[in-house]
Amino acid sequence: MIKRILLVFLLLIIAGLIYGYFTYYPQLSIANGYAAKKMCSCTFIAERSQESIQSEDLAFGPLAQTKTTINRDARSVTTTLFGLSPRTAVYRGDAGCILLDGMDDYGIDLLVDRPLPSDTTFWPLGENIEYTSIPPEIDMTQLNKAIHSAFDPSMGMDSLKTRAVIVVYKNQLIAEQYANGFDSQTEILGWSMGKSVTSTLIGMLVKKGVLTLTDKNIFPEWTDDRSQITLKDMLQMQSGLAFSENYAQISDATNMLFKAEDITVIPKNNSLIYPPGTHWSYSSGTTNLLSGLIRDKIGSVDAYLRFPYDSLFNRIGMNSAVLESDESGHYIGSSFCYATPRDWAKFGLLYLNQGNWNGDQLIDTSWVDFVRTPNANSKGIYGGQFWLNADHSAYPDVPEDLYSCNGFQGQHVFIIPSLDIVVVRMGLSEQPIFNANNFLRDIASCIKKG
Repeated sequence: MIKRILLVFLLLIIAGLIYGYFTYYPQLSIANGYAAKKMCSCTFIAERSQESIQSEDLAFGPLAQTKTTINRDARSVTTTLFGLSPRTAVYRGDAGCILLDGMDDYGIDLLVDRPLPSDTTFWPLGENIEYTSIPPEIDMTQLNKAIHSAFDPSMGMDSLKTRAVIVVYKNQLIAEQYANGFDSQTEILGWSMGKSVTSTLIGMLVKKGVLTLTDKNIFPEWTDDRSQITLKDMLQMQSGLAFSENYAQISDATNMLFKAEDITVIPKNNSLIYPPGTHWSYSSGTTNLLSGLIRDKIGSVDAYLRFPYDSLFNRIGMNSAVLESDESGHYIGSSFCYATPRDWAKFGLLYLNQGNWNGDQLIDTSWVDFVRTPNANSKGIYGGQFWLNADHSAYPDVPEDLYSCNGFQGQHVFIIPSLDIVVVRMGLSEQPIFNANNFLRDIASCIKKG
């Protein structure tokens, strides 16, 4: 009898181990990939300490238990969880940190020339923030109070977890504040704010006549009904393609971002589940298909890798910006763009000024209108890779002409044309912990209406 009980107990243990292996072991590779990528980028791009990255950016769930080795000579990071399923990310200059799946099969590397900003020219064209006066309609006492309330009293990462706030009014940087360990030179990941960057790159190709919003037959592999998907459908997240945007388990999104050598393969192979243009569904896969389309249209891999820098970042002085690549050399436009808060503010200013940067029209005004126009099926909250506030549905106490770049954990570039203002908030928390509506309402109230 005892032997039989022991046998049953042993079989249960074996069954549990088998279940755990097939259920959880595949997730280790994703978790370690996330941690290796994050540690690599924050180390070699943002130049932050390993301790702060581990205690702040990797302090949740199983990521808190990961162990990381940084090899500064090889510019690489290797992460494991309980010594299992190690993943490695390597720093490749202006291609950012590339997460490897096994061996490096492509050898992507990039170094671009960046113009040095002037220390005497006023921001945003230079780095001089020493303005002699603040516009009289701005109540600076109230503005500073509103900004300070967005931070934890300790200026750390206690609960609100705000890292940076920038306020720009009529092209003038009028206020900024940073948490402990961050300053105006710290590059911060925008997460899905990169989608708006990718949209802008598409807009540049539209301006050149390389693409049009009505283009179909986006990829030669789409010989079925997917051939009817238009560029507009993709930009508005209405492609109709299946894609699981789930980060709590293994999904299309986690496999694409933290496992795939080529981020276009998974979304490109997915089938239609809705007729194109009839259903809105937020999809990082769609944005990465747009990144793949840019590469197809440019042709040369080297020219493609230089395109964001030569066409966008260098032209508006986003000298800190790094758009990161996958192993095969596709920019991960959905999720991995780093820049300082001031440079993220410059991106917002480009749109506040209708696509014009100091006389240089980077994108047509019609493109600016397109990205901030609600699509047919999102109930007013989404345009062309930008989030909207149509009918005050997102931010009820803020003007409805607000549109924004939004990213995971509360990364935001808010553009409010009616107030002539751009507000940047970077952090590690979002609704309901960080109330963006109240934050913006309090900032807007600091502008006296004449």
